[in-house]
Amino acid sequence: MILGVLAIAGALLLIQTRARRELHVATATGKRQAGQLVQEYFGANWESVPGPGTLNYRPLLRDHAPTVSITVSGSDAGSTVTIWTSHYDGSVHGMRHAALMARTQYALTKRLTSDRVPVPGFLSANSHTVRGLPTL
Repeated sequence: MILGVLAIAGALLLIQTRARRELHVATATGKRQAGQLVQEYFGANWESVPGPGTLNYRPLLRDHAPTVSITVSGSDAGSTVTIWTSHYDGSVHGMRHAALMARTQYALTKRLTSDRVPVPGFLSANSHTVRGLPTL
């Protein structure tokens, strides 16, 4: 029973840590295309809000929802997308909706580094690098 409690506490700590990290995704896609991919990812269940990033989104229908911020920099030859959780209610119990923020960062990173993303001048988009994610 103690091992189960420790496992659950460890998983919750891991989720909180992943939700608070800052990811830098370097991709061969241009700045404009990377920005479009980010905007397409956030659909009707997210609202655009003011914040420190170029693009800032908050999920709808959630109390005390955190804000995910995205900054896209670079040129038409390649870009770097920075993703982080910029605003959240950090109470004693930790960030609310931390699992959602961790999943959003992961899914957005996968979308930006997908081989299905057309990259001008490349046969595949495998020239992506991600800093802040553990290697598998």
